[in-house]
Amino acid sequence: MKPFLRFSTLCLLATGLLPLQAEPPPARKPKEPLGEVPGVRSLEVCAEGGRLHLLLGELASPTAVPTLTHRSSRDGGASWSEPVQVNRDTPKPHGIHRGTDARIAAHGDRIVAAWTSAGTDAWGSGPLTLVASADGGKTWVPCENPADDGRTDGHNFLALAADGAGLFHLAWLDSRDGDRGLRYAQSKDGGLHWEQNHTAAPKTCECCWNSLAPLAGGGIAILFRGRAPRDMHVVTSQNAGQEWSKPVPVGGFQWDFSACPHVGGALITQHTPAGEQLHAAVWTGAPGASGLYHLRSDDAGRSWTAPHKMNVPLAWHPALAADTKNRLLAVWDTMTAASPETWGALSPDGGLTWNPPVLLSQPSAPAAHPRVIALENGFRVFWTEERPLQTAVWKSVVFPE
Repeated sequence: MKPFLRFSTLCLLATGLLPLQAEPPPARKPKEPLGEVPGVRSLEVCAEGGRLHLLLGELASPTAVPTLTHRSSRDGGASWSEPVQVNRDTPKPHGIHRGTDARIAAHGDRIVAAWTSAGTDAWGSGPLTLVASADGGKTWVPCENPADDGRTDGHNFLALAADGAGLFHLAWLDSRDGDRGLRYAQSKDGGLHWEQNHTAAPKTCECCWNSLAPLAGGGIAILFRGRAPRDMHVVTSQNAGQEWSKPVPVGGFQWDFSACPHVGGALITQHTPAGEQLHAAVWTGAPGASGLYHLRSDDAGRSWTAPHKMNVPLAWHPALAADTKNRLLAVWDTMTAASPETWGALSPDGGLTWNPPVLLSQPSAPAAHPRVIALENGFRVFWTEERPLQTAVWKSVVFPE
């Protein structure tokens, strides 16, 4: 079953397009598909020092072991280096598909890639697996497991980022305390070894991806979905994760829903003459407020502006990027079951106002889970497409001015 159809009934319930039952289905993660569509199942991209880094997870056949490859670009994504496989000597990846994508981050020539491997939980999910390169992606070596709980069940929904000082930050969900919670660790040596784990939030939604943004002075902010209500929240730390702020709602929709919607959010930092800002894109299925919203924080996540709704029906799966000209680009796909579309909207003033949304994908091509990177002049948007009876592919375009 295609990813954009897998949870269609649940999402229609969540948005009020179908009536909610007295007892919604229990929260759970999907079982590993027995026969995924071949082609590109996972896509992540990051930018650092004028270079783009692309990590793809691909299947040669519906039941093949996923292959994870790295490519880089020095011309804003117009051309790419030859792919280099990064998972030759690692355990089998698990759950490599859109929404549980493998992650990549870079600082200089140091690059880290991270994903979840097969393990022992009821759905076949297991420990974290990381590899690192110290030569710009030419060669890769295994890293130690960042999780220090010693468990072999599900550690997933990763968020990975590198800051300006070269520290790598990793967040994920696991159940080490008996309940699903948000964990954090950092690496000072390019991902090879990881510091002690810390719990950033002890109880979270079960299966929504997280987003991590480094802050000035070595701080960290993490966007995650809470349990009750199912709203997005931000937690922050200024001391390497040893202490965390109380979770702050981002939107405060008070969405009362007893299942996991499998939709995370986007969180980025933007440096302006007035100081550092946080920007978030969040989706909610709250009755009467269902949709995708942008919010901004001027005080490191302690408070947020009123939600601004992105004006496209059934928008979700957001990503954000900001450039040095105080411009912000939000991208998302739509929940249309037959053929999801990828859209983007540009804010010329850091989120104060927004230009009309632009359709980026072809109407006949199901286009899902976009990513966006700020270039020296403009933005490049990435997504994956699954046409019926064809191999899944990845696409990218420069966002039109």
